[in-house]
Amino acid sequence: MRSARVVYDTIPTVTWEPLWERLSSSDLVIFRIELVRFTTFISTFSTWLSTDEHHRAQRYFHEKDRNRFVITRGILRLILGRYTHRNPSDIQFGSQGKKPVLRADDNWQYNVSHSGNWALIAVSAQPVGVDIEKIDDAFRFQDLLPETFGLADQLYLQRHPDARPLFYHWWTRKEALVKATGQGIDDYFKEIPARDGTHEVQECVLGQRGHWTARNFEVTEGYTAAVAYESADRHPRFVEVTPELLPLLKAV
Repeated sequence: MRSARVVYDTIPTVTWEPLWERLSSSDLVIFRIELVRFTTFISTFSTWLSTDEHHRAQRYFHEKDRNRFVITRGILRLILGRYTHRNPSDIQFGSQGKKPVLRADDNWQYNVSHSGNWALIAVSAQPVGVDIEKIDDAFRFQDLLPETFGLADQLYLQRHPDARPLFYHWWTRKEALVKATGQGIDDYFKEIPARDGTHEVQECVLGQRGHWTARNFEVTEGYTAAVAYESADRHPRFVEVTPELLPLLKAV
């Protein structure tokens, strides 16, 4: 039976670069966005969104959630405009199954995740997935264990003294992985292993063959995140998006 290889680990130290000046097709770049810093740009970002994006924004009941969506999509368009040499409003999105993609002849791939007051955008020339979660001390994560983890991992979490942060640690790496492969969260999700190390996973479980890496990394206190990508030979770059950086992200 065909299988994929998955390696899990944690990046010990992350340095968020203040500037982003040069692009390379070999780069895997993760952009960190503190959403509250961009509220003054909401009206500008809104003018760039497609009709579908406006409809998606209106589905959010709370204004803060609508604003979070608009800011994230606006900055996504700015970043992808830099990569594709297009104006932000000219970026066109599509999908391949469960995976969001750029339309036309663009070779770049991207993935987005947001939680609480932070968002992450990952861009790469190869498949990539990213996930961020705010650690909620009131969330009953134990109720999700039977649906999201195999029996051995469930028992390990139930006995672990720091089970809550470990749950989020494992959840983000699994979700980033299925976003990268395009499998999404489905009936096979619980069968994907979560612990550090190398695992052989059946192709039907992961949705892809190949050699995949999922790495946790630090975003800020009270959050956990992970990025997943194909190949073990790549090293992510980390960029802090600030309001001062926005002029540099315009199409060139």
